[in-house]
Amino acid sequence: MPLIRPLIRLSILLTASLSLSGCFASAMLGTAAVGTSGMHDERTIGRQLDDVAIASKIDARLIAERDMPSRWVGVEVIRGHVTLTGHLPSRRHIERAVLITKQILGVVDVDNKIEIGTPKIRTVMSDSWITTRIKRRLWNDKLVSGFKIHVETVNGKVYLQGVVNRLIERQRAKDIAKGTPGVTAVVDLMQSGNS
Repeated sequence: MPLIRPLIRLSILLTASLSLSGCFASAMLGTAAVGTSGMHDERTIGRQLDDVAIASKIDARLIAERDMPSRWVGVEVIRGHVTLTGHLPSRRHIERAVLITKQILGVVDVDNKIEIGTPKIRTVMSDSWITTRIKRRLWNDKLVSGFKIHVETVNGKVYLQGVVNRLIERQRAKDIAKGTPGVTAVVDLMQSGNS
């Protein structure tokens, strides 16, 4: 019975977010994810909420920017460290996205992994499938929690982020990603729980 109420709340938030647009929906989902994953994430709840707020502000600024096709940009924030992934049409767009991100209060640094170009629908679907398979394997793994590791896939290249306390967790996450069909490379951006 105690688990049913959080699940009902989460499903209501997810349903409501489908009818919302932009960063407000992201903030709602991010907050819901913090609430359900807090016990598994090495960051404090306060740090998780700060990271969600920073990501939402970055999303909002990129969306508001004129001539910025931000729908292909992924934003991940761990302890104020921002990783930008995805695609933008030119070097100028990428430089602008990085500059906007650096101006957000709370951003410690920006790791730019954005590629020039427009993703093909087939590639986007393949990347989504790879991410889903890796996340499912992480959630079912006994050594590492799917809630600790954030997965982003761009053109078959998998970015692993999150905070882990043990080297064995980090290695297991990398092994799971490397063993997933369609993965061309694995980039380890995970942080130690002690830093």
